Amino acid sequence: MEKIKYMFMAVLVALVSMTVTSCSNDDDDENVSNQKNPASMIVGTYAGTLRQPGDNTGAPCYVAFERLSNTTVMLTRFICEKYGIDIKNVNFTISESNGIYKLNPESNLVVDGMYINGVLTMTFQTEGDDTWIFNGKKEK
Repeated sequence: MEKIKYMFMAVLVALVSMTVTSCSNDDDDENVSNQKNPASMIVGTYAGTLRQPGDNTGAPCYVAFERLSNTTVMLTRFICEKYGIDIKNVNFTISESNGIYKLNPESNLVVDGMYINGVLTMTFQTEGDDTWIFNGKKEK
């Protein structure tokens, strides 16, 4: 009888050890992939608000990016009807550090951008030296 109890416990331990395993999601692989291809994090369409510093209301604005390479995206559309702003075809180099993606323009435009946890923030100046701030989330 003692042998049967021992065998039963051994089988039970074996079954438990085979069924209780650690499952891993692919976060680590995704992190490595995004570091090698930061442009993939930026690509997409964003809906948000465009405002000037000190203005808390702003107006609806839409921004779209397409991927050119692993580290480069093109701003294909930045449009805000209320303020008459329509910017197209500006290339940005993307750099990543600790989950913060920085957008650096490949032109002489005064534009600064940052992407953190699905939120895009861009600051730019128009020809009349007006400063604008866009905050938006990526549409799914």
